[in-house]
Amino acid sequence: TDIVIGVSANASWYYGDPSNTNNSSINTGASYTTKNQLKLSFQSNIYTSKNEWLIGGDWRYWKYVQDTYGLGTNTAQSVGQNMDFDFIRLNQNVLRRVGKYAYVGLGYDLEYYTDISTLSNENDSIIYPSFNSVYSRQQGFDSASYLASGLMATATYDSRDNTINPFKGYVFTIQYRNYNEIFGSSSNYQTLNFQAQNYHSFNKKDTYILASRFLASTLLNGRVPYMVLNAIGWDKYNTTGRGYVQGRFRGKDFLYLEIENRITITKNRFFGIAVFANAETMSNFDGGVKLFDYIKPAAGIGLRFLYDKYSRTNICIDYARGVDGSSGIWFNLGEFF
Repeated sequence: TDIVIGVSANASWYYGDPSNTNNSSINTGASYTTKNQLKLSFQSNIYTSKNEWLIGGDWRYWKYVQDTYGLGTNTAQSVGQNMDFDFIRLNQNVLRRVGKYAYVGLGYDLEYYTDISTLSNENDSIIYPSFNSVYSRQQGFDSASYLASGLMATATYDSRDNTINPFKGYVFTIQYRNYNEIFGSSSNYQTLNFQAQNYHSFNKKDTYILASRFLASTLLNGRVPYMVLNAIGWDKYNTTGRGYVQGRFRGKDFLYLEIENRITITKNRFFGIAVFANAETMSNFDGGVKLFDYIKPAAGIGLRFLYDKYSRTNICIDYARGVDGSSGIWFNLGEFF
């Protein structure tokens, strides 16, 4: 992204008694880079009193430039093509509590990509054919613009003691998505997504936390636009795949595993460190690449500075390395997961 100028803000509060109500949170961000990348993002998790309702959203408008490398986890870093596009995401879920930690509900998801072009990294001339145009032609999409629009059904189990920086608890989420032309979608398709997170404290002072998460997504049927396919770093908070640039790996099916050790160093909890590792695999059925044919690992270390003791919000600064010489620095307000 070259030079970035921006601001990120986090708000956390309780809509009820903290003894029986999870903390709600909102994350917002606005940034602009010397590559003419504009990002406006708003993510939320709202728990009403006694956790009767869980309302989660992911809204964003990006005018963006990003390299893409084709499909599957066997792609080479040297083949990256620079994509220029505008992007709108409106993702909103409303879930009702049906057990002590269990929720079920419905939602709506819209992902709209427009003004898409693939440009040369050397002179900004248009590249054709490109990964996006070839795939779009094969699947019957307009390579310059496409829309995914559909309904979601979600079931979640969430026993975390804090939603921003958990010390203990579990999260299990399964979500079925049905995108359909009757909602304006460019095609009909269905996906099934699963996520599991675990947090374990090894002492009474909660100074050593082992956190892990597993994500999986599969295409049940239908045709998915190129940029809407599963891609590393394109989750709700853009935190998967530290060690690789966002969008480095893309595919129809996706598996992801991450483990992180969080160690508090100072007694006042102001300073700590994190040591982490992750791995992902993605498929490309058209190219004969299946899950587990290629696995891409990454690992790194980071610093944690307590930003707000009441919500446990940390400022995170991480360095991570992947394979093929991939590396970078990642910043976040709040833990990465």
